[in-house]
Amino acid sequence: MSTGDPILVTGAAGNLGGVGRTVVELLRQRNLPVRALVRREDERAQALRAIGAEVVVGDLTRTGDIARALTGCRRMYFGMSASATYLEATAAAVARDRGNLEVFVNISQMTVSQMSLTEMTDSPQQRHAESFAP
Repeated sequence: MSTGDPILVTGAAGNLGGVGRTVVELLRQRNLPVRALVRREDERAQALRAIGAEVVVGDLTRTGDIARALTGCRRMYFGMSASATYLEATAAAVARDRGNLEVFVNISQMTVSQMSLTEMTDSPQQRHAESFAP
């Protein structure tokens, strides 16, 4: 596996749950090059730069943004809440089309409103997300 190319991490600003941000932090602790995709330029993007991540601003539903963010990447961590927007996300389609990724990690999660202490509410988005994964 290549170690010199950046690993693209989506959801890196970590607004919901902070999983993407944690992934960036763990990769940087191992001195791996990380390209962090964030939706907007703000203090969270600056914090990612402070730990050595390259930050790219983009929208997961815009093919051009994803293609630009993936340039030079051979590995990708795609994390996004299972929601209606998840189905519009173009990351998996762009990644599949490029055909040069060594690793594509796709993590989706239920939103808190879909969970209780003992069960998860059936979610049409989750069912679609499961069939959408490459």
